[in-house]
Amino acid sequence: MTIATRQPNFRSPAAVMAEAQNVWRRLFEHSPLPILVLAPDLRIVDANESYLREVSRSRETLAGLDMFEAFPDNPLCAGADGVRNLSASFETVLHTGRGHVMPLQRYDIQPDGRPWQVRYWYPKNWSVLDDKGSTVALVHHVADATASVLRRKTLPLPSSSRSSEDVLQRADEAIWEARELVRQTHESILACRAGMKARS
Repeated sequence: MTIATRQPNFRSPAAVMAEAQNVWRRLFEHSPLPILVLAPDLRIVDANESYLREVSRSRETLAGLDMFEAFPDNPLCAGADGVRNLSASFETVLHTGRGHVMPLQRYDIQPDGRPWQVRYWYPKNWSVLDDKGSTVALVHHVADATASVLRRKTLPLPSSSRSSEDVLQRADEAIWEARELVRQTHESILACRAGMKARS
């Protein structure tokens, strides 16, 4: 009578690492969080599908470009300050190594081969550090607030007959909506970071 022997389910460290990298890649690609990855010199390294959908661009047209070459200010908007403000945020992250949450920012986009489109965002930027604490990449995350901003802009102005309480109530509602969006974005970023830590 033969005795069956169980072979150990052994996988080499290289195989385990390859599988982990594959899982991480799928997590990045299919995350609902729009994420753009930049080199420290602000060259675009990669973007996930959520980000590409948000900005209506393709990975091929963005890869290797400088951030502000890929996303310049809208020349049709005289007061455009997206490049200046985003650049300052990146400088803050590179200097401190900490994440930086930007306030509501108008930053129009120009989809591939199409006219400029008005966009409002809540951006957050943070750094990816190596074991020595040096920045090896920057992560740029955005939450599109365009619909809510434009909806507020199209609401009729309060008439002189409305009380100041009505005006204050509408202002409070707008502030609450903005804070809620920031809170949801923060929670989503924490979930994404947890996934990144699980990979390492």
